[in-house]
Amino acid sequence: MDRISHGGIVAARILIAVVFVLNGLGIVDQTIPAKELTERGAPVSLVPVIMLAGRVLELAAGFGLALGVFPRLMALALLAFLIPATFISHSFWLAAGTPAFQGQLINFSKNIAIWGGLLFIAGSVGQPCVLPRRTVTSEKAGETENRQIVEVRK
Repeated sequence: MDRISHGGIVAARILIAVVFVLNGLGIVDQTIPAKELTERGAPVSLVPVIMLAGRVLELAAGFGLALGVFPRLMALALLAFLIPATFISHSFWLAAGTPAFQGQLINFSKNIAIWGGLLFIAGSVGQPCVLPRRTVTSEKAGETENRQIVEVRK
């Protein structure tokens, strides 16, 4: 992987991770999402636990994604969190005909764009990683498979 590609992938991961880290640190106000959870039927006693679990996931996976610690797994974890959060917090269809409609539609669309970025990261093989790992290139894997096939035929 050349330096430009490597740098671009790392920068993209950091930029996507910033959203989650800021949410996890509580810099982005979470009172409205907590209120929306209760309005949609979540038990009032569980809302603080759900919010804390979301923050922990966002922090851990956000930092993991930014640092390249299991980036594909972290992207999938954030995606699993973001999909239901998008439908709960930015349900623009419930705001039809109100002044909130446009803002909800924009935020829903932004989250969908983040889904795309996370899916791209999750689907990209060879992500730069902080942790040392054993890499097997497709050429080496092919050689190993060919040797095994030849040995079986003998």
